[in-house]
Order: sequence, then structure tokens, then C-alpha cells
Amino acid sequence: METWENWKTVSLLVCVFAMVREIRPIEPFFTSFLISMNFTSNQINEEIYAVGTYSCLVLAVVIFLVTDYFRYKPLIIADGIAGIFTYALLLGTPSLFRVQMEQMFFGFFYSSEVAFTTYLYAKVDDKQYYQKITSLVKASMLFGRFLSGLIAQTVVSTHLLNQVYLLYISIFSTSFVTLWSLVLPKVQHSLYFHRNKELTVNNKRHQSNEVVIDDNVSNDVPKTSNVSKFKEVKQMIFDDFQSAYKNTYVLKKCFWWIVAVVGNIIVATYIQVLWEDVNKDKKELMNGAVESVHTLCGAAGAYAVGHLNYDWKKFGDIIFTVGTFVLALLLFIIYSCNSLWILYLLYIMFGTCYQILLTITTSEVAKHIKPDSYGLIFGFNLFMSLLIISIFTLLFIQGLVVVIGTKNQILTVSLMFASMSALLFIAAVRKWKK
Repeated sequence: METWENWKTVSLLVCVFAMVREIRPIEPFFTSFLISMNFTSNQINEEIYAVGTYSCLVLAVVIFLVTDYFRYKPLIIADGIAGIFTYALLLGTPSLFRVQMEQMFFGFFYSSEVAFTTYLYAKVDDKQYYQKITSLVKASMLFGRFLSGLIAQTVVSTHLLNQVYLLYISIFSTSFVTLWSLVLPKVQHSLYFHRNKELTVNNKRHQSNEVVIDDNVSNDVPKTSNVSKFKEVKQMIFDDFQSAYKNTYVLKKCFWWIVAVVGNIIVATYIQVLWEDVNKDKKELMNGAVESVHTLCGAAGAYAVGHLNYDWKKFGDIIFTVGTFVLALLLFIIYSCNSLWILYLLYIMFGTCYQILLTITTSEVAKHIKPDSYGLIFGFNLFMSLLIISIFTLLFIQGLVVVIGTKNQILTVSLMFASMSALLFIAAVRKWKK
């Protein structure tokens, strides 16, 4: 009989965590909430969201290794606590400094998402379940976002509750996941710092014809020093990097992933500011409903493409060329448009197309790298995305070079996708000529 810690049970526990973690209904109206607290659009862009961007970058540098070193669960608990502080700091009438502190906690909350995803890989030894548990967690997160948007729009549209209750619900959700994380079973092994000794011994048996020393005398062998352990971990990480990025197909897909995530994060972060700017008649915003539909369409598209039997490695370049161009075109229309409802529709279309292409890219990369290095490679890709966003924020949002408005930020991302589409087209033509 299977124990309660089998992969299905652990997956269920993590899926509940992932779903409830995303029920933060203040998020679709976060910009609107800050404006109601008398912050200006320029302050929100340059002094508030910028802090969140830098915080995510700094924490992404170390969060993966810290998570692995402490065997996941402490970081999962800390993730929930950071979420509580993120929204509790907004209660009352927060000052600019308090909101900036909130963004720092949000940076930890956002970056530590890797903790509960890689927790599953460490907890479930059988790699045949990796793809299944990854899709389950992703689906749970998307469903949580859908519920979050639905709750947000219901509260705002019915006027039964004040907007501050969106904050209370967000605090309740993060408090729940903090308590829920306490029941997660501990991890005895991790991917790098605390590897499974049985697997290591088995590997050595396969690699050598020498007699294996009996376990009863293993206590006489001195423990590996911390310095040696860190050197060993560094070598394993280097090997995983080399194994992944020396594959030109993986390198190309990781490049697309990094650039696409950059574009999506910039759009998702500042689209609410654009909606506020366009809504000059002060009509009732439908941000929550739009985020719900956006999430559902993206999830449906990702689910559908996941069941396609298609050789993406052989024929994917031309599809990604067209798909990336569509992303660029949608963003250019968003840049040119001044109708709130059309902007909502275009945002949904952009999100659906993005999720489809990202799902294909993620699965293709996962197929061609070591299963154990999944968290490391995508963690590094995310770090590179955040680094680019931080540079963009410093140069063009905080104005080290020049300050560009929200619409020009969207135009810049559109041109970035158009450039990538052109590169993909050139690669596709070269491939067909061979």
C-alpha cells in the first residue's frame, strides 16, 4: 500500500497551495488602488513598480540555491509569510516608503515561486511523473488566477463591499497558504546540496568495477566538508548548464523564452496604468473580468496545444515566426488604440497567443534537458529576463537615458517581438535551404 507521501498526495497538497496562492483579488485593480491612495501614475511607474522589479532581480540571484540548500519547505513557508506582509503593508493609508517596502516583499513572494515547483521534483523520485505534476501545478495556478479575477470583478461591480476588502481577501489567502505549507511533508533530499545517497551509490556501482564498501563501516568515513560540498555543487551546476546550453535547439528556445517573458512582464505590469490613462470618462473598470477571461483563454490554448502531436523541432520555426509577429502586431495595435474595450480584447488575445507559444517552448526545453536541471535552467532564464527588465526600467522608466510613457513602453515591446520574429524567419529560411 502506498504511503500518504506518494506523488498524488504530494501533488494535491502543492496544487492547493498553488491555487490559493494566486487568489489575490487586489492584483487586477492594484494600480487603481494605488491611485485611490493619491499616488500619481509617474510615482507608480518610476518609484513603486521599479522597486518591485529590482527586488525580483536581486532575490532571483540566490533564491534557487537557498531553496535547494534549505530543502524547499522553509522557503515555501517564507513565501507565504512574505505574501502576508506584501498586502498587510497596504492597509490604512500607506506612505510611499511603505508601498516600496511592500514591493520588496512582493519581490520575494514572486521569486520564491520556484520553491514549491522544484519542491515537487525533489519530493517525487520517479521522473516519469515530472511532466504530469508540472502541468497540474500550472493548471492550479491558472485556476487560482481565474477565481481571483472573478472575485475582484464581483466585488467592484456589485459595490457590495469596499475595494479594501480585496486587500483583506488577499491577506486571508496568503495566510491560508502559510498555514497550509506547514502540513507539506519534509524533503530529505534536494537536487544539489542534499542528493539521494542511494542514487549516488548506484551511479558509482555502474561507473566502477570496484567492490562497494559495506554500509556498516560507512560511519568511519569522514563527512564531506562544506567547502568540498560547495565545490561539488558548483561543478554539478556547471555540468547541467553545459549540458543544456551546448544544445543549439535548447539555446534558441531559451532565448525566445527569455525575451518573451520580458515582454509579457512589462505588458502585465504596466497595462493597468494604460487602462487608467485611457479611461478618461472614469467608466467602471472591468480589469478583474478581463484577467479572468485572459487566464481562461490562455489556459485553454495551452491545454489544447499540449495535446497536439507535432514535431516542433522540425517545423516549429515558421510557426514561431508567425506567432511572434502576431504578438508584435497586437501590441502595436494596443499602442495605437484609445478605446478601453478594444484594449481589453487585444490584451486577452495577446495573453492567449503568448501562453500557447510559451507552453510549446517550455515543453520543448524540458524534453531536451536533464529532468533534475529543470528548475535551474528555467530559474536562470527568469533571472536573465528580470535582468533585462531591470536595465529597461533603469534606462527608460526611471529615466537614466530618457523617460518614456506607458504607451511607448508597449511600442518598445512590440518592436522587440517584431525583431525576434525577423530573426526566427531568417533562421527558418536558412534551415529550409539546407
